[in-house]
Amino acid sequence: MVDTDRRPTATSWRALLLRVREALTPEAYERAPDYGPDAPDSDREAWLRQLGRVRDLLEETRAVVAAGGWCGGGAWFTVREPNGTVRAASLAESFALRSPRAQVAGGCLVGIMIRLADDPDRVPTTADVWRATDELREAMHERLGHDSYPPGRAYPMTQRRARLRSLTAWNDAPERTQADVLDLVDRAISRTIVGAVRERSAS
Repeated sequence: MVDTDRRPTATSWRALLLRVREALTPEAYERAPDYGPDAPDSDREAWLRQLGRVRDLLEETRAVVAAGGWCGGGAWFTVREPNGTVRAASLAESFALRSPRAQVAGGCLVGIMIRLADDPDRVPTTADVWRATDELREAMHERLGHDSYPPGRAYPMTQRRARLRSLTAWNDAPERTQADVLDLVDRAISRTIVGAVRERSAS
């Protein structure tokens, strides 16, 4: 018959012996990987991560514009007809053309970003598009010689819609060129870089 009163003592001794062995020969007792959840980001880390995502989206957008994928003139997208001519897509067509699988000849700045965010093989999200739009709007303000807000600033949705409209009007101006758009995107990218450097330097 087992003496149950002696079990806790034996168990304690075995646990102590195991700890001693582990301390003397740690290489023989490799710990299992920690698959637990990561520690949550601090507010500062989360802000820097968001700014980095915005910069990535802007750089992808720049690549599309540089490759000739930008359009102005009031259309979200342009499409190429079978005879080779390019025409503005109607508003009804544009909703389907948001899909990255749809063939487009070009897209406005916001249209390009939306297609990137809708692509399941890419990282950007709709929230990143709104933040990138904020940075482009501030870069537009700077380009016109006005003061601007610091990068990474959050805006209420009502303000964001108004800022989106002003950016769209700038994109669709008759005199707008691809060079103008590339310059604007470069300025917005620079804003995110400067903002991240300043934040890291302040810590």
